[in-house]
Amino acid sequence: MITDWIRGLATLIFLPFLAQASAEKIMLWPTGGDQTRPGPSVVITPQGKVTEVNAPFLTLYSPKTFNGKTVLIAAGGGYRRIEQAKEAIPAAHFLTQQGFRAYVLTYRLPSAHWPQGKDVAMKDVRQALRIIHHQNPHLSVLGFSAGAHLLALAINRAEMTQKDDNAAFSVEGMALIYPMISVESPLDHSATHRVLAGPHASRQEEAKWSVQSVIHDHSPPLFVIESVDDPIAPPQNGFFLQHAATQHHVPMTWIRYATGGHGFGLGQKGMANSAWPEHYLAWLNQLPTHN
Repeated sequence: MITDWIRGLATLIFLPFLAQASAEKIMLWPTGGDQTRPGPSVVITPQGKVTEVNAPFLTLYSPKTFNGKTVLIAAGGGYRRIEQAKEAIPAAHFLTQQGFRAYVLTYRLPSAHWPQGKDVAMKDVRQALRIIHHQNPHLSVLGFSAGAHLLALAINRAEMTQKDDNAAFSVEGMALIYPMISVESPLDHSATHRVLAGPHASRQEEAKWSVQSVIHDHSPPLFVIESVDDPIAPPQNGFFLQHAATQHHVPMTWIRYATGGHGFGLGQKGMANSAWPEHYLAWLNQLPTHN
């Protein structure tokens, strides 16, 4: 009965979005395997926050007319929840309206103490890329907050980009919206740091979970949106990322708004940050493509 209630609640929350674009659920891992847990695949609050993931999955949103480009989306939430209704699903709807195919990733939360360790969300990203890339050669990613951190870290970490892994070559660009980038000092007080690095992390452990430490010469081009007054992901994050991108000659489009704080999704009505989706669309359309 509880499972049915959760499923019904999810339907009510997401129905307005589902009505605007066809949606298909794709499980990442076989049910009953060591990458899933018993119970409902997700638990969702009345506000559309995913608070528990027992079986990670993709939701594919297909446009009426496909333009040939695909985006994998990951919402944030400090690795303790996923802000699907606030960030990922509106972004998917925006993209499908423009002809893009959009996959929303519902990933496992490292804060849920999985026996496989804290890499479970990154394993979900890698599996998602494996599933997606065969039929979607022109693929970029869009992440918000901790979801931006997750995608950037998973795509660029050395163990995630082995030459025999075709998924490593399928990402043409990374869009990171108010991203968590670093968990190193002075940015070592975030929820991302608490969940991934832990309270007594060494400098080596903090570097392991910091995006700037994994950017390399072949990293995809970057599109970054930040607010100067962001209290959750302070603008030092962007400077860390810019330094790494410059060092490795990675193109980076960086837009900083004076106000807006954190967690503004597609932008706040009447504020300057409401323009970022159009800037993002222009960036997407000029990305160099490869097969």
